[in-house]
Amino acid sequence: MSATVAAALKKIAVFLLTDKRALKTIGGIVLGILIIIVMPIAAVIGIFNGEVNIDTDRLQQMVVENLSEEEKAKLQFVEDTMSGIEEKMTAAGFPGKVKDAQILYASALSDRAHDSGFIDKLVGCFAAEQTDEQLIAAVNEAFGSAITLEDFTRMMEKYRKE
Repeated sequence: MSATVAAALKKIAVFLLTDKRALKTIGGIVLGILIIIVMPIAAVIGIFNGEVNIDTDRLQQMVVENLSEEEKAKLQFVEDTMSGIEEKMTAAGFPGKVKDAQILYASALSDRAHDSGFIDKLVGCFAAEQTDEQLIAAVNEAFGSAITLEDFTRMMEKYRKE
């Protein structure tokens, strides 16, 4: 029985390899399978190996163009506050703590940013050789907030790794 099957397979193989039409069909099927299997793999490899360049300036410009005047004013206030924090922290001798102050503002104190003397008050919470626990205690006392050390640590994890 196996000899009969082997002979039949041999005849089919000879027919397929000698008939041009059958050879084209088989080639198309093999090529289709390769494309279906290889192309997604190549695409995934390309995604992970390639670099994506995004024109952030143009993207920012497009976003700003679509904002209302009120939204633009709010955005400008945030930018001015962030710049003010950077300037005052640097002038106070804490250039390494600028991000800490900006993150505190953006994540926990933004609702108090319109208060008179906000930036000076925030900068006043920082001291040399200060622990995070001492900083959070000073911020909570100055602003009447309830920031926990765990919340602050979680906010800062990403930025302190850089």
